[in-house]
Amino acid sequence: MVAPMRERQARFGPAQSKDLGRGSLANAVRSIRNLRSHPFMRGLAVVVGGTAAAQAITFAFSPVITRLYGPEVFGVQGIFLSIVGIVTPFASLGYGGSIVLPASDGEARALFRLSMIISAAMSALSAIVVGIFHAEIADAIGFTAASSLLFLLPIVVLMTAIAQPFHHWLARKKQFASLSRISIAEAVLVGTGKSAAGVVAATAPVLLASVAISGGLKVWLMWRSARSTLLSSEACDRAEPAAEAEASLRSAAYRFRDFPLFRAPLDWLNAASYGIPSLMLASLLGPAAAGFYVLAFRVVSLPITIIAAAVGTVFLPRIAEASHRSEPLRPLLLKGTAALAAFGIVPFGIMMVFGPWIFSFVFGADWAPAGEYARWLALWFYFIFIGAPSTQAFPILGLQGHFLAYEVVVTILRTASLAVGVLLLRDEMAAIALFAIVGVLVNVAQILWCILSCDRRLRSTA
Repeated sequence: MVAPMRERQARFGPAQSKDLGRGSLANAVRSIRNLRSHPFMRGLAVVVGGTAAAQAITFAFSPVITRLYGPEVFGVQGIFLSIVGIVTPFASLGYGGSIVLPASDGEARALFRLSMIISAAMSALSAIVVGIFHAEIADAIGFTAASSLLFLLPIVVLMTAIAQPFHHWLARKKQFASLSRISIAEAVLVGTGKSAAGVVAATAPVLLASVAISGGLKVWLMWRSARSTLLSSEACDRAEPAAEAEASLRSAAYRFRDFPLFRAPLDWLNAASYGIPSLMLASLLGPAAAGFYVLAFRVVSLPITIIAAAVGTVFLPRIAEASHRSEPLRPLLLKGTAALAAFGIVPFGIMMVFGPWIFSFVFGADWAPAGEYARWLALWFYFIFIGAPSTQAFPILGLQGHFLAYEVVVTILRTASLAVGVLLLRDEMAAIALFAIVGVLVNVAQILWCILSCDRRLRSTA
């Protein structure tokens, strides 16, 4: 440090050197201010802050809720939510996720209407199936509670499906503050409701009813935030001939047909690969094992929910804009991936080292096995975390068809690894370890693939 200072003083003189130092400091402060005022960083900060607050509230209620309900009831909820996750991707045929991509709001509104129509139709179909076969479905998935509780399934599927287009519309309009407020309000009301109801009756029906109520609450809050921008062109829509409106829906459906063809099956495979462990553990080892997995999954996925999901919410509109302007996409992906890789080391590393102790201390001694699950899941989820930008970029790059084939292979590998651990090794911890290691390998492959392919634009979104 001394030699460079002397050299600078010899070249510029002491006064000029001080001026240069002050100028460098001023430039650094100016850069920080510019970064804070950047629209992307402001949006990211709002979403991260709101999501973090909502998850902190949920986590604060968790020690109370886990002590009230216990592993078996959590296992029943985990089975139910696994089925919801498997059914929901087909509820809107993936069109909800395309709303941020069109250049015009008119086409985005057409996609929104299309998502709502399809969601209502698919939910009605699921209601018919559950009404006829609810007992058989309960036996097949190891659902130990009353099979009549599956009548809640179509309601939760509908709420989850129509929340997606609302979420993407709000993201498109950059109403990130509204999304944050909705997350916080939902966390407070749901946590309070579950805790109060659990004191009276800590049963599976109460827990599943809270899932349905929270879904309806979330949709209502989103509607309140989105209606002003969604209905702003209502007069124009009324003046538009019916044939033109129908053609608009048809043209939007055709233009973004890769979503039902590729994205919906892809999301289904992804949900199935996440849901398979709880279903398999419940059917082979009982609902308590599924409960351990559900809680471990929920806790370990907190950084993904708080940071990676928030990055995705803000990153998708940003990369869509960059694609419209023909900007290079690789620098955006590299910066996003590197930032998440650095940030994720601490939370996931802590869980890998102290998982069993954390779960025993926070949730009670009965939940120590969930901490062992969490150690392995943390290793896998770290790579899911840093892969959030690449996951969001696949629709922009036009690689959804290729990604669908990739997910088919991934789902087979994950299922096979779990089956080897449970059926051949007869060790639930070995099953979770194999499942996590396979997840690490395939997620690393996904990140590299996206970054290497990021300059290919097979479909213009202009």
